[in-house]
Amino acid sequence: MIEKYEFNGEDEGISLLVLAAIHGNETAGTNAAFKVIKELNSGALKLKSGRLTLVPICNPEAYKKDERCVEENLNRVITYHANPKTYEQKLANEIYPLIQNHQIMLDLHSTHCEGDVPFAFCDYPNEDNQKLISALEVDFVLEGWPKIYSGESAIQDFSTEQCAHILGNTGTTVECGYHKSPAAVDLAYKAIKSTLAVFGLIEHNQIKNHPKKHIQMDGYVLKTKEGKLCKNYKHLDPISCGEKIAVYADGEELYAPADGFILLPNSQADINTEWYYLGH
Repeated sequence: MIEKYEFNGEDEGISLLVLAAIHGNETAGTNAAFKVIKELNSGALKLKSGRLTLVPICNPEAYKKDERCVEENLNRVITYHANPKTYEQKLANEIYPLIQNHQIMLDLHSTHCEGDVPFAFCDYPNEDNQKLISALEVDFVLEGWPKIYSGESAIQDFSTEQCAHILGNTGTTVECGYHKSPAAVDLAYKAIKSTLAVFGLIEHNQIKNHPKKHIQMDGYVLKTKEGKLCKNYKHLDPISCGEKIAVYADGEELYAPADGFILLPNSQADINTEWYYLGH
C-alpha cells in the first residue's frame, strides 16, 4: 500500500493532491514532499484553507530498488483495473481514487540526464491548469502530449494528467531536472509551495508569474531493437532537419525529420519503450 499524508486547513477551499516517485528512481519530488510534510507537522507551515494530500512515494518497490518501475510504467496505467495483473496496476487502483477526490493534482517527476532543463507539461489547458503553471519556476512548457499518443500510437497512455482530465479535475506534471540534483529537489519544493499559494491553501505576499517558452510536441520514437543515440543528447537540445539521431545495432539509422528540439532522450531506454520525443 502507498503511504499518504493528509492535512486540512481551517477554512473551506481547494483540494490538492501532490504525487511523487510515480517512477521509483525519480526522487527529487519525494525529498521535497517530505520537507513540506515536516514543515506542516512542526507548524512551520500552516494550511489556512482547503485540503492537501501528499504521496511522496507512489511506487514503493521501484523506489526501494532505485529503478523506474517493477513490471511496467506506472504513468501509462493510471486508470481503474478490475483485474490488476501487474504491481503497477495494483498501485494505479490506489492512486486513481486519490486523483478522483482532489480538484487539483501536482505530479512531480525528474529526468535521466545531468544538466536537463526543468519544464512543465500542459496536456489539458484550462484556467486552473494555466494558473498553476504560470507560478512555477520553469522556463519551458511542453504541449501536445495527448495527441502524440492518440490514433495509431503503439503505446496506450493512461497518465496521471489524463486521469485527472477524464475525471473532471485538473493535473499538471513538473519535470524538475536531473534525478539526483539538489536543484531539482529545490524546484520541486518551490513547485509545491507555489501551488499551495496560488490556490489559497497557504498565506502568501505576492505570486510572481514566470515567463515561459511553449514547445509543441510532434511525436515520439519507439526503440524497437538494440541501438544507441548518436550523441549525449540532453532534453531540449536543438536538432536540425536530416541530423542523424540514433543508429540501431543492425545499421539502421534514424534522422530528424525537421528542425526543432529533441525532448526527453533516454539513452538507457528498454526495447519497445519511448527512446526520445521530437518537438518545435
